[in-house]
Amino acid sequence: MSEVIVEKHNGYAVVVMSNVKKRNALDSVLSKALIEKAHNISKDKNIKAVVLTGNNHIFCAGADLDEFGAALGKDALYHYKNMETDVKVFDIVRIIGKPVVAAVEGYALGGGFGLACSAHIVVSSPEAKFGMPELSLGIFPYVIFPYVIDAIGKRNAVELALARKIIDATEAKRIGVVHQIYDNPIEKAKKIAASIASLSSTVLALAMNAINDLSKEKIDSKYLALLRIVNFAAEDLKIGTEAFKKKTKPEWRGK
Repeated sequence: MSEVIVEKHNGYAVVVMSNVKKRNALDSVLSKALIEKAHNISKDKNIKAVVLTGNNHIFCAGADLDEFGAALGKDALYHYKNMETDVKVFDIVRIIGKPVVAAVEGYALGGGFGLACSAHIVVSSPEAKFGMPELSLGIFPYVIFPYVIDAIGKRNAVELALARKIIDATEAKRIGVVHQIYDNPIEKAKKIAASIASLSSTVLALAMNAINDLSKEKIDSKYLALLRIVNFAAEDLKIGTEAFKKKTKPEWRGK
């Protein structure tokens, strides 16, 4: 089965992350597939809105820790070469260039949280969980941070990142990540997308230009990606990642 499934409906598409064995974790294969599908959708004039969701009642559990751990021994040049995938996957909403409604079930953690925050509208199940646990591994959520700030404001973003709190749908709605909570978020998201697809394509394109112009990142994503590369050289990141996988307390060395 493809890592990303695209279901086309009348005027809108449903994009399904389907990396089920890894809880839809953003490994390199899934990330590349998302970027490819985003470019394809951007060129399809029959698609006027998109629903982004995950298979098996899980949105996206963040990074693939096995792939992440394997990358810790790589040098800066390796991470620089992979920056196009690692960074661009969080830019898929801008690449699509059309309204994106995220339908969140299960987990939206780390990179999954970043994808939810980048969407224009978020519909969540009552049981969904959100958060940025990256600092527990020994790395800051550099690349997704501008999207999180744009969605919930700097102070809320800073608290979530530093406290590494995992919040429920009600709290996510209170701070602005989630717009609506429904037992079946995918069906609700489809109704929203269908409603958007009924609008004038010309006016909708102008609206998206206005929305995108007003939400341009204030922080250079390439600068944040560079900080991420530097962070990958830290010994403490290896310590934190291993401890996180073993569910033990990391013994930081400050290196």
